[in-house]
Amino acid sequence: MPTLPDASGEAQPPRNSERTLLAILLVVGSTIFFAGGDVGAKLMKETAPAQLATWFRYFVFFLVALPWALSSRGLSVFRPASYRLQIGRGLAAVASTSFFILGLAYLDVPSNTAIHFISPIIVMVLSVFVLGETVGVRRWLAAVIGFAGVLFIVRPGTDSFQLAALFPLGSATAWALGALFTRLMKSEPTEVTFMWTGMIGLGVSTLLVLPVFHIPTGRELAYGIGGSLSFTIAHMLFISGLKLAPLSLLAPITYVQLVSAGILSYFFFGDFPSYHTLLGSALIAGSGLYSAHRERIRKRMPAMPTPPVQ
Repeated sequence: MPTLPDASGEAQPPRNSERTLLAILLVVGSTIFFAGGDVGAKLMKETAPAQLATWFRYFVFFLVALPWALSSRGLSVFRPASYRLQIGRGLAAVASTSFFILGLAYLDVPSNTAIHFISPIIVMVLSVFVLGETVGVRRWLAAVIGFAGVLFIVRPGTDSFQLAALFPLGSATAWALGALFTRLMKSEPTEVTFMWTGMIGLGVSTLLVLPVFHIPTGRELAYGIGGSLSFTIAHMLFISGLKLAPLSLLAPITYVQLVSAGILSYFFFGDFPSYHTLLGSALIAGSGLYSAHRERIRKRMPAMPTPPVQ
C-alpha cells in the first residue's frame, strides 16, 4: 500500500489498521497461489518422483529470488542479520515442501491441505510462548473451531487418516517452525529472507534428487514451471504479510487455502467438494474472519493506565 502525504506534502507510513488490512490481503493472496502450486506439484507427481517435484520447485524459486534480491540489496543479501535464523527457516521450508509433496502421492489436494492446516494452531501456540504475543480467550476459541473444521473435512476413521497422513502432519510442523523463524527476523529485508530460503531449499533438494533425477518430459516441465512460479509468488506474499502483522492474527487467515484448494482440485481433477468439505471449510474460514475481527476490536480499545508504584 503506498504511503500517504500529510499536510506538509511529506509521505507518512500507513497507520496500524492499514498495515493490518494489507497484511491480511497479502496472506489471502498467498493461499490462492499456494493452492495453485500444490495442484501443479500433484500433476507433476503423477509421472515424476516427489524429489524431482521438490527440486523443480526450488530451482524456479531460486531463479526468481536471486536476481530480485541482488538488484534490491546487492551483495549484502549474503550477509543476513542472523545466519542461524535464515538457515533454520530455509531447512524448515524445504522440509515442509518435501513432506507435503510426498503426501500428494497418496492423498488428494484438499485432504492433504486440510491435514496440513494444523500448522496455524501450532503457529499460534508458538507465538504466545516464544514471541510473547497476546491471544485472548475468544481467539483461542476461534482457533479451536477452525481445527474442528479441519477434522470435519478429514473425518477421522476414513482413508485420510492412513499412515500417509503423517506426511502432511510433518509438513505442518515444519511450516509452523518456518513461520516462527520469519517473525523472529521481522527486521530482515524480505528479499534477503526470500533468497536464503531459495538457496537453502535448492541445495538440500539437489542432494535429495540426485539418486532419482531424470530429464523432465514436456508435460512435467509445464506443470513444474507453472506450479513452481505459483509457489514462489505465494512465498513472497506470505513473507511480506508477516512483516506487517502478528503471527497470531495472520495464522487463521491462511485457512482460506482450504477453499482455494477445493476449487482448484475440482477444476483440475474433477473432485467436487463433499458436504463435509463445504461445512468444514465454512467453519475454518469463519474462525479466521472472527479472529481478525477480534484483533481489530482489541486494537481500537484504549490502553489501561499504568497503576502508580506503591
